[in-house]
Amino acid sequence: MKKGILLALLCLALFNCYAQQGVYNVLSFKAINNGKALTTAQLQKAINTCAANGGGMVYVPKGDYLTGTLNLRSNVDFHMETGARLIATTDLKQYQKHNSELAGVFYTEKAHNVSITGNGTIFGQGMKMMYIDSAKVIGDKSDTRQKDNFRKVASGNGDGPFYPKDRFHQMVIFSECTKVNLKDFTCIDAPYWTFLVVHCDDVIVDGLRIENNLNIPNSDGLDVISSSNVNISNCYFSCGDDAIVLAGYAWHWGDPGFKRIMKRSENINVNNCILRSRSSGIRIGGWDQNNMYNYNFNNITIFDSNRGINLGIGDYGSMENINFTNINIQTRLHTGDWWGEGDPIKITAMRGMPTGKVGTIKNVTFTNVFCRSENCINMYASEESKLENIFFINLQMEFVKSALEETVGGNLDLRPNTVPHKEIFARDIPAIYVENGRNILFNQVVVSWDKNIDKKHYTNAIEAIKVDNLRLTGVKGSAAPSNPDMADVLLNSCKDFYTDSKLTVKKIGDEK
Repeated sequence: MKKGILLALLCLALFNCYAQQGVYNVLSFKAINNGKALTTAQLQKAINTCAANGGGMVYVPKGDYLTGTLNLRSNVDFHMETGARLIATTDLKQYQKHNSELAGVFYTEKAHNVSITGNGTIFGQGMKMMYIDSAKVIGDKSDTRQKDNFRKVASGNGDGPFYPKDRFHQMVIFSECTKVNLKDFTCIDAPYWTFLVVHCDDVIVDGLRIENNLNIPNSDGLDVISSSNVNISNCYFSCGDDAIVLAGYAWHWGDPGFKRIMKRSENINVNNCILRSRSSGIRIGGWDQNNMYNYNFNNITIFDSNRGINLGIGDYGSMENINFTNINIQTRLHTGDWWGEGDPIKITAMRGMPTGKVGTIKNVTFTNVFCRSENCINMYASEESKLENIFFINLQMEFVKSALEETVGGNLDLRPNTVPHKEIFARDIPAIYVENGRNILFNQVVVSWDKNIDKKHYTNAIEAIKVDNLRLTGVKGSAAPSNPDMADVLLNSCKDFYTDSKLTVKKIGDEK
């Protein structure tokens, strides 16, 4: 009896010591770590107590903690030790609704100096929110080369994606926060976007690991939206949708965290990351109302992806000053209803909304980039916009034959947009394609083709349409092996073209 009392007093003394030092062990708040009993209230009490006492660390020891939505507070570090795992409950009544959708495991807004750290795990249980007996397929295939056979799978689900059941949306959300730190932990199996950082300033993401099931639709990795002064480094993301998204949305169809705040998104750096995606490894833009400036990417590897780097404008927001350096990209054709068609780099400015002007893409530089891909580098602007000052310096583009050529190859995918017959459509495929641009430079570029490419729809090394001031310096390449007599470069209605390279050039249209 006396030993029990002494032990209880010792535990109380240790708790008081930790609390005095600003460390709040969730077990001291009766959190249950068996992974079966819902423990949201106990975890939230630890967070609230820590914040009320001026801040500190909420410490999560080894074990499984079943939870609904938690709200972090200012000056709180939520620290999960190795072996600690937050498990998202499948009971959707345990999640908070913000705007018109459910938030996931964390919803934090208007907090300062807030963090999630440690070597623990957040497990989203996304597969329990999917119908896994069939895959989503493309709706309208009429513009594709294969028609009804486009992306057809002989058996099984191919590359997915599954049909989703009811699910919570973004799993970890920070909205209108400042000084945010996300470090070292792992997220698994998110049923929708894994992270949303929106309307935030001063954010560090370091050593984060995301491993989502590749068949879960919309399971983005990290979405940094309408935020500024962000550094992302040393991360590994494997996702069923875009791995990293930087965008300027003020609103996103009722998703939690969006406040219709009009403020430019700027000064974002991404370094030393490895990315895999069923859609884009890196996506910038979409339906943006806020302008985007000064994004820098360095030492990035993108592999086994449907798209590598995807820059797109569909609303009135614009982007400028985007730099990519030391990038390795490996993409392939996929089946299923994913955006992308094996393109290593896609840049588009075209209408995504029914009304209003379309923004522009300007000042984009790619330096030291290697692509091994099953489709072309794809750059397109509709007549109401323009691609301006796009520079490629030291680029290697290796075009390889796809195992899915018969059912997927020979098409471009410019989605998302609302331009008739410009979503997924059959087209001749050069290695590099650009339409409606100004000041486009290729310097020290090598284009090579797999010798086994035999389809006639694979054509020139470079095709340009309506480009003003196209410069090819130190460029080496040829037409596809399936068209050995075709010109290396095809120019259609271009102006002010220059090359110092030994390339055969064919000019048609209004060339001057």
